[in-house]
Amino acid sequence: MRALSFLILPRLILPMLIVLSGQAQTLRWRTMQPDRTGALTPAGNPGPRKTLLRSHYLIQFAQAISSDQLPTLEQRGIDVLAYVPDNGLLVSAPDGADLTTLGLHWYGRLLPQEKLSPRLASSATTSWIPSWIIVEFYRDVPGADARAIALSTGLTLRDHPALLPNHLLAFGTPDQFQSLASWDEVEYIFPASDALVAGATVYPCAGAETTAGSVPQSVPTIGDGWDGPGLGSAALFYAFKDSSAQLPADSTQSEIPRAFAEWNKIAQVSFTPSTDTRAAKTIAILFATGAHGDGYPFNGPGVLAHTFYPAPPNPEPIAGDMHFNDSESWHVGADVDLFSVALHETGHALGLGHSDDPNDVMYPYYKQATTLNSGDIQAILTLYAAQDSPSTTPTPLPTPTMPVAAAPMIAIQMPVSSPSYATTAATVSLSGTAYDSAGVASVTWTNSAGGNGTAAGGANWTSGAIALQPGVNLLSVTVHGQDAKTQTAQLQVTYTAPPVSLVPDTTPPTLQITSPDATAVYTSASSIVVSGVASDNVGVASVLWSCSTTDGSAPANLAGVNLATTPWSTTPIPLITGLNVITVTAKDAAGNSSWRVVQVNRR
Repeated sequence: MRALSFLILPRLILPMLIVLSGQAQTLRWRTMQPDRTGALTPAGNPGPRKTLLRSHYLIQFAQAISSDQLPTLEQRGIDVLAYVPDNGLLVSAPDGADLTTLGLHWYGRLLPQEKLSPRLASSATTSWIPSWIIVEFYRDVPGADARAIALSTGLTLRDHPALLPNHLLAFGTPDQFQSLASWDEVEYIFPASDALVAGATVYPCAGAETTAGSVPQSVPTIGDGWDGPGLGSAALFYAFKDSSAQLPADSTQSEIPRAFAEWNKIAQVSFTPSTDTRAAKTIAILFATGAHGDGYPFNGPGVLAHTFYPAPPNPEPIAGDMHFNDSESWHVGADVDLFSVALHETGHALGLGHSDDPNDVMYPYYKQATTLNSGDIQAILTLYAAQDSPSTTPTPLPTPTMPVAAAPMIAIQMPVSSPSYATTAATVSLSGTAYDSAGVASVTWTNSAGGNGTAAGGANWTSGAIALQPGVNLLSVTVHGQDAKTQTAQLQVTYTAPPVSLVPDTTPPTLQITSPDATAVYTSASSIVVSGVASDNVGVASVLWSCSTTDGSAPANLAGVNLATTPWSTTPIPLITGLNVITVTAKDAAGNSSWRVVQVNRR
């Protein structure tokens, strides 16, 4: 798995202060609710959770975090998962842990609304609009638990080889996102890019790292930039220590300064060439393989680069340095494109975290770029003065709303929102949104290769399965307004039919729990039997169950093997007093699986 960059405080400074900021005032969490960090607050009750007797918290120290405070947390059974500037940590703590005697300024569990990116539409007004998202789980959450939680809320999951270990790619509605955010194990939810949804090649950025933990997706900036608090200017230097063996030296030494120049066009940050790689405010540029002197070796291909954030929080001389992995196959103007990677890395070197906007250079999944996006520009102008006007204040991102317009509007959102899509499936189902100021009368579709029909729904429409012909199918979807106005959106679908002998079984079994008849159950019994039916297009191979309070798992009793429809029931499952989370999994011979979850509260 590949990663673009991460903030690293080198191991040689572990005895020093981890964070060099002063009094705690704010937490740089993108969606932190107002007046949440004024004083120590009760922890409150956790939301639903898979891991019993432990919860996740955001804590903030009153002063800079010193290295001797971390062993104190460890002694109390508190695991540090991530660093949140200023002076904050994401932690996992056992129920009943004493957090009031740690010298904290504030602590609490994240609210569900604080886990939702501002770029996701509000479910209060657009609960019917489905979309693709990335779900970021806390880094101590097992992958199987993460999938079970997402599936329990009704989301559709899609795998991608480049997904970070604590990320899931999911499709659903804002109402489902709200439900998912209530789970203790969920850290943050933000929009997925079209490239991820389409299965295109992307490379992930693993995020920033400090000796106090990684920096989460929801942290927009780390520190105040090279100029300190306020919007000022910064005069930086850069020096090449080594060039890439994959490219001519003049290409390397022109593409990276070209990336610097894109940021210089927007913000008052200058980059002057130098020969002293250890001087203050100097970005040292290094291409290396294996160990290269910073304690973080490149172990072959997989990590594109790592970059160190400004001073503070990082110390000189390593602050701002950019190290590129020369085990990668670097290119100019093609993947892996040196300019595009350097453009992203420079954002980190100037103090930026990751963006939630898939169109931004600072989005955590790398794509080839030519210049900065509007979100990158807004972000950098929160740290530095603008080139055209030192007093320029960046305009906040607008809250997503459904615009009012005279002409009708229609958008295709699934399977992709981009103009083209390739598939090996013989049918495709489209869905999206439509609007007309006089009201939507109907939505119709046509296929240039043959076929037409009327979509179900209006403002929130779905076409149902559309038959495809091999080659190019131009699908046109038209909204018809009550005022007789129309508007059309198109998607070009290229269908390649695989050889019949090579078509894999990718259809997961269908799993239904018939007893108990609810997903949340209250009982005084000491055990429970769960039963239901499973079906598959080929045959059900196994049905297994596991319980959060019982070690291991056990097979359900199958009434038949490899049947199209298979009744099953579990043995009596022991229950403890409190919450018991039972997960039932059906698998077919090809390894496809489906999950269902029942929460049993024993009084």
